[in-house]
Amino acid sequence: MNAYVAALNAGDTSALAALAPPGNEADAEAAERVEASGGRGLKVTRVDIAHDFGPDFATADLSGTDKDGKRYSERLALSRHEQAWFVALGENPKGRDKSPASTATP
Repeated sequence: MNAYVAALNAGDTSALAALAPPGNEADAEAAERVEASGGRGLKVTRVDIAHDFGPDFATADLSGTDKDGKRYSERLALSRHEQAWFVALGENPKGRDKSPASTATP
């Protein structure tokens, strides 16, 4: 979560995209998140993590304030791959392949 907030505060799209799971194309979503919350000087005062779907998936609820004292809160989906945690950003291009059933004509 520290790397996520640091990337937002720095407005660093590349650093944010690097937090996505391996193989995901996250540049566009990272840019959107930086545009929405980047450079706000976020200070996270609370992080609540829950494992709702087994040990390799979690949600993180972040809350705090920005440099102007405005409230900040965000929920992130997390996944673990090979002992490292990643923020669910972007999409895996392999997941876009259509199955044979979806391309069949009636």
